Amino acid sequence: MRAFSSTLVQQERFLPGIHGLRGIAALAVVLFHLVHVGGIKTPIFLECIGRDFGFGVHLFFILSAFSLMHSTGPRIYMPGWLSQYFIKRFFRIAPLFYFMLALWLAVGLIKGTGAKDPIGIFLNLTFTFGFIPQSGIVWGGWSVGVEMIFYAVFPVALLLIRSHKSALVLLVLSILATTALRAALHDQYMALDPAAQFDWSYFSFPSNMCFFVMGIYVYQLGKLSKAYPQLPRVWAPLAATVILGALLGSDLGPRLYNSARWDIVLWGGGLSALCAWQGWQPSGAISSRPFQYFGERSYSIYLVHPVVLHVVKGQVLKLYEWCAPAIGAYSFFVCAGVAVSAVLVCAEATFRLIEVPGIRLGRKMLAMKRFQAVKTALSLEANEYHVPAQVRIRG
Repeated sequence: MRAFSSTLVQQERFLPGIHGLRGIAALAVVLFHLVHVGGIKTPIFLECIGRDFGFGVHLFFILSAFSLMHSTGPRIYMPGWLSQYFIKRFFRIAPLFYFMLALWLAVGLIKGTGAKDPIGIFLNLTFTFGFIPQSGIVWGGWSVGVEMIFYAVFPVALLLIRSHKSALVLLVLSILATTALRAALHDQYMALDPAAQFDWSYFSFPSNMCFFVMGIYVYQLGKLSKAYPQLPRVWAPLAATVILGALLGSDLGPRLYNSARWDIVLWGGGLSALCAWQGWQPSGAISSRPFQYFGERSYSIYLVHPVVLHVVKGQVLKLYEWCAPAIGAYSFFVCAGVAVSAVLVCAEATFRLIEVPGIRLGRKMLAMKRFQAVKTALSLEANEYHVPAQVRIRG
């Protein structure tokens, strides 16, 4: 089978299993919101979709850190690597997010809900809304705010965490800090607004930082395991299967639910094992071309799907009611097929018209910076061999 050709990732840095997991995470979030936003009921044996598939966002966080370690780690000894890193990250995320921000602001004006305050708009333009409760404007964009804050601090972690041991220490500390901060934010926020529909502690950066560290740790563990090549093939699939199987097939997660959300931490452990498995030994199913296709468009799928579900919600509900007398709860599959298809059509448009041009613009800027650096170096070299006569005499 011909290898998948990525528009976003250079071939030497492409990890098919990780790319496929991005696609699975994006589709999981779409199905989760189809249940909660679209109001479509699942068959009883698939109740885990509405209960657990939202944790696909945390899989995104783990994959993001793992991928950055893989792509940026080897470049830290190259000149200008830091500026290249920030330019790539900005043009990878900002164009589509700004488009969706403008769209949601326009929707607010059309609906008559009024314009957002300037401070809120500023927080979204600067990607700092992950620190301020309920300041996000883009529906579902809370994870982008969390992600961009991680991007800002990642170079520090990259320079400091250079071994498995240091990554393990950071992982333990980050889990303890994350759970403590999440519990404190939960108690504080619910005390201020007991009737709050959404618990902001779930959406803040401090409550999610340990998942990025999980991705960093998995990468460092992978480097360590090169001395024992058979080890990852055993423990990663086993850990992922046992942990995720227990969470999906039982009420273990709800039993661990509290203000610190240890259930999500356990999910992070299972998803980290899945990331390790697919990063080191990708399976044919997850790294298949369809999932890689979805992974390539996962960012568009994620940001576009709330708009699409909101628009098609009424029609999908009618379709469910029309199918239900004949096939009952299995109507979910029909509705999911229609909804996901509509999301993919719109995501394809934003991917081609916004994401790819934005990435190419970033690459063009990097090429111009490299050209300018070469030009400057050549100019300095030329000056070295054309020293003014009076300078040579004095020397």
